[in-house]
Amino acid sequence: MSSCSSVSNDAIRFNGESLAADDFENLLVGFSQAVPSALSVSGNITTTSAQAFLQDWISTQVLLEALTDAGVEISDENRAIALEGLQQANGFNEAPQQVQDFYVLAGSAQAAASQAFAIGDEEIEKIYDQGAIQSGAVCLRAILTETQEQMDLVSALLSAGQDFAATAQQFSIDATGANGGVINDEASGSQCISQAIYESQFSPDFQNALADVPVGGLSVPFEIPNAGWVILLIRPYDEVSADLPVLVAGNAVTDVTDPIMQSAKIWVNPQYGRWDLESQSIVPLS
Repeated sequence: MSSCSSVSNDAIRFNGESLAADDFENLLVGFSQAVPSALSVSGNITTTSAQAFLQDWISTQVLLEALTDAGVEISDENRAIALEGLQQANGFNEAPQQVQDFYVLAGSAQAAASQAFAIGDEEIEKIYDQGAIQSGAVCLRAILTETQEQMDLVSALLSAGQDFAATAQQFSIDATGANGGVINDEASGSQCISQAIYESQFSPDFQNALADVPVGGLSVPFEIPNAGWVILLIRPYDEVSADLPVLVAGNAVTDVTDPIMQSAKIWVNPQYGRWDLESQSIVPLS
């Protein structure tokens, strides 16, 4: 539920926790220093970026409450795992310490929740092998060539059994080629992307190309206008098993956190929008 206040020194409140407006503004400034895309053309922080940051704060509070209710503490190992992944993400190492600290807390809470509420490795593998829609995880390698003729050669080599990663390093003109064509989640550093992020950030051409491709299989080559030709590989489980628990086991975590979210008292400073319980997101005032 949401409440209203005409004057407040808080940016957001979640049950008994709050984030002061000044602290939030400092976090946003630090975030924009590391992620220039958070700024509008005029140099101001976009409303969308502010809402996304507040959304991350709420999600973290929900996880922390769930862990407290279960008697689970965030371990040094959880923090180390979160920090290692974040250090691979663009902009993290350039961000101010307070921004880094927040995302390490968020990541370590996710790691702890995944361990505390997660399903076993065998079940994760079974779910992953059913496909991205069932698992919620998209783990890809890609090769981008400038012309169809170059892609024809790449396809022939892959069909003959040549290793995809080696072929990407040899032929791909995309920046991911140096890493064997691995498509990372830029925000977390994970080698797998959530289904939701994949659908929102990648063109329908990518989604259509993978519609009937099994795990470990290759897509049909397809053209991206003004970019080139692409072929995709859905990576086998053994390559990405370390990156899957947070995504695939997310449903188990959701079963624990959703009741907390549904009953929480959440207030958002009207400067940034309002809390919408139905979508469980911050939306513009209407």
